[in-house]
Amino acid sequence: MKTITLVAGSENTRRQIEAQLAEYLEGEVGIEGHSLEAGLAGALGNPGSGAEGGLVLLTSSLVRDELLEAGLLKPSQATIVAGRTVNPEHLDLVVELPPGTRVLFVNDEDETVRECVEALSALGLDYLEYVPWYPGCPPPDPSIEVAITPGEVSLVPPGPGRVIDLGARVLDFATLAELLGRLGLLERRIGQFSRQYLTKIIQVAQRLARSTEETHRLYEHLKGVMDSLSRGILVYDAEGRISVCNENLRSLLSIRSREPQGMTLAGVIRNRSLLEFLERRKGDETGVFRLSDCDLIVRRFETDEGTVATFRDEGDAIAAAAMVRQGQEHRKRGYVAKYVMEDIIGESPAILRARRITSRLAATDLTILINGESGTGKELFASAIHAASARRTGPFLAVDLGALSDDLIESELFGYEDGAFTGARKGGKPGLFELANGGTIFLDEIGHVSAKVQNRLLRVLQEKEVLRVGGSEIKRIDVRVIAASNEDLLDRARRGLFREDLYFRLKTGLLRIPPLRERMGDIPLLLESFLRIEGQSSVALDPELLIVFGDYSWPGNIRELRNLVTYMLAVREGPSISLCDLPDEGFFEGFARPAASCPGGLGEAIGGQVSAPRLSTTDSFLLRALADMESGGVVAGRSPLSRLAAASGLSLSPAMVRARLEYLSGLGLVVSSRGRRGTRLSEAGKMAILNG
Repeated sequence: MKTITLVAGSENTRRQIEAQLAEYLEGEVGIEGHSLEAGLAGALGNPGSGAEGGLVLLTSSLVRDELLEAGLLKPSQATIVAGRTVNPEHLDLVVELPPGTRVLFVNDEDETVRECVEALSALGLDYLEYVPWYPGCPPPDPSIEVAITPGEVSLVPPGPGRVIDLGARVLDFATLAELLGRLGLLERRIGQFSRQYLTKIIQVAQRLARSTEETHRLYEHLKGVMDSLSRGILVYDAEGRISVCNENLRSLLSIRSREPQGMTLAGVIRNRSLLEFLERRKGDETGVFRLSDCDLIVRRFETDEGTVATFRDEGDAIAAAAMVRQGQEHRKRGYVAKYVMEDIIGESPAILRARRITSRLAATDLTILINGESGTGKELFASAIHAASARRTGPFLAVDLGALSDDLIESELFGYEDGAFTGARKGGKPGLFELANGGTIFLDEIGHVSAKVQNRLLRVLQEKEVLRVGGSEIKRIDVRVIAASNEDLLDRARRGLFREDLYFRLKTGLLRIPPLRERMGDIPLLLESFLRIEGQSSVALDPELLIVFGDYSWPGNIRELRNLVTYMLAVREGPSISLCDLPDEGFFEGFARPAASCPGGLGEAIGGQVSAPRLSTTDSFLLRALADMESGGVVAGRSPLSRLAAASGLSLSPAMVRARLEYLSGLGLVVSSRGRRGTRLSEAGKMAILNG
């Protein structure tokens, strides 16, 4: 019996290709399967290997190169390097995606990702926006909700809520034809092969037809529901092209076209102020507009599919209009939350836990105490809680108590009556608690207020009442209090510096914000966010910066990192920011700029004496981890190393691991290879472990 020796990169691919070959060869040819992942016992084609005189089928050129390099494949051996394409059996799931959808295409290598995307485009699925991703790439855009992978589900990074697994790639038509020809089976098998291939395509087409029919039925059902709503509904994309306009809205706006779908906003909206409001893309916003003989309350908000606007007339919205105008007054005075949950950047375990707790607290009306070091973003979290709470339409007031004197704090928080003290405004003034009625007040640096103010705060929390300075009338208020401190308030309470009952009242909901040193893996994401905010997304980052930043303790936390990035953007001379753009030593507390050969830089300032490269704790860990993985026969990649680091208490994202490995490669301590050999220690790296 003739024999084929199949060699794949992974066990998953071996099983998939073996099943495909068995389907077409039907026992006429023996198949001996191997994978690099499981290891090979000996050279292919040698006696006893099962491939003597047989044909060797390799699933990729990477597999061939690694076999030749390892001496496991003779150059004279009869081989076929397979061409592979996506498995057609699940393509209907891809076809169902709307045109223009951004999808993350995930595979193990850059080359295999590109091959798969090219194959999908060649099949006519070029109307999707494919974002390539493989281990070692930066974390994907969190807005991408769908990931597609050819059997590599375990490699899909966190983020996409839906994963479409096409299954491992299969042999393409040309490879199967060549294989059948080399085996002398082409004439007898080609007809069967064509029929089976067409059968699979027809099955996909049948599933698509059923899906299209179901989609049309659902569309008609939803259209009936939309037309029955009492509110007007309008949905449109970034270009202002309308996709949904229900019957109620057509009546409210006197739109003559029965089906305005596909038309632009300017083609159906005649009121200029309403048109400008709808075209403005600034998140969730509500406005009041006079049209014909009625007021319309219009709310506009963004979704992944476009912008949605809802319309209500004055017959059922007089109270809502008053609330909207009050909200407009809040915005005019600046009494609004500047940040939302999406502004909390990071994927480290510490920040993910803080974000989960924040979301849960936002759903309640509990008083909250935020504890965090200076610069960690306490106001950001307080603002996000308000924006996600039931009070989001009410005012949000933030007060930095550390910047006010004790007397000023009392008058600002609780207000005062006419003549309460010398210089008091005629007619008195409402306090911030009164102004925050129906909303949230954020009291930052609460640990240093006087005992007198603490007493009054306790009454507000317990009784929901305020008394103005110099006044006699008690006012009822409905305010949520979020307090913050960078100190241990319990310790201050035990030392008699803070009321213990006030402390326990504040910590009904307790939220700790981790310092940056506990979430160093988030630095690449934070840098990307800062560059985007500064309008400098195209500016590149020197990988060595991540190494330097990872060695710094960041006493000023996120604020210090943001200030440093702003400084470096201002002084940079090239298209990227690098070590040369770091400030002089002492610009930031405790920041020791690494010696570098930058013109006029620190290297020159200290007489050109550049210290020899040193290995940080993280570098030493990576070298030891590479040694352990190599001895265990495990392929060392960025993602496995990142997971090992996390298990050892080190916060290293795959991007930071990549930067570290590039640094170690530059020192000659590691060797990076393409394909499945991954990164391994050099002889110098092994010596560094022995000496260190």
